[in-house]
Amino acid sequence: MNSKKNGPVLIIGCGWLGKKLGSHLISKKLIVYGTTRSSSNFSELNALEIKPVKLELPSASLSDIRLPDVKTVIISISPGRGEDRNDYPKIIGQLSQVLAERNVQIIMFSSTSVYEDTKNEVTESDAKPDEKSSNAIIAAEGALVKYSPDAVILRLSGLYGEDRHPAKYMAGRKNIADGDSPVNLVHSDDVIQVTAKIIEKKVKGEIFNVCSESHPARSDIYTTIAERLELKKPTFEEGGSDSKKVSSEKLKKQLKIKFLHPEPSEFLAD
Repeated sequence: MNSKKNGPVLIIGCGWLGKKLGSHLISKKLIVYGTTRSSSNFSELNALEIKPVKLELPSASLSDIRLPDVKTVIISISPGRGEDRNDYPKIIGQLSQVLAERNVQIIMFSSTSVYEDTKNEVTESDAKPDEKSSNAIIAAEGALVKYSPDAVILRLSGLYGEDRHPAKYMAGRKNIADGDSPVNLVHSDDVIQVTAKIIEKKVKGEIFNVCSESHPARSDIYTTIAERLELKKPTFEEGGSDSKKVSSEKLKKQLKIKFLHPEPSEFLAD
């Protein structure tokens, strides 16, 4: 990756995934900025050689949103939960308006939850960005493409990595519904490699699902991983075999991506 051609990069929302991505891009000799809502996080970002930028959103005025001059902007903001989620489309819309005035590549981390309770295999065409949608994430995507139609949207499945796995939150739970439903997960390493390729190839105006190729049953993977992590095994009820299964075929075909972790059941804990 060429630092003059592909950088600098701004990561808006430098949390768990953003920090990992920032460290990877820095290893490729790119200058990386990362936003945080609190200056108390500056020392941690500085330690990773990510240049900290304080940013509070939503903002009372677009003129108050001050961002460094970069070539690529990665929006890695969690939509939040409950009432906090109501601000998410507004936040993305404000960013999109500010960034529309700049000649930058925009990549947004979205979620495969846009497909909600769709059954069987889902592809990118099964959910379209729509700022009027009651689904906050679809509405946020719509707000983005309204002002920045060349943005790239990456719909990420459930994230996991060496220091994070959803099995931890299920440990010991009883009679969890739909134990036969296929699991849609993606390793942070794969999100990072996909993002880096999109930056390098200067991809614009696309939507991609980012999900591991294998979709083990919920009961199988979470009991296996719980055992591997020496956690109390959860128990499951039958059902859900026709639940959604997220396809990443478009990503693999167009970007020639080969997943580093195609089988989430092979997760190894530190």
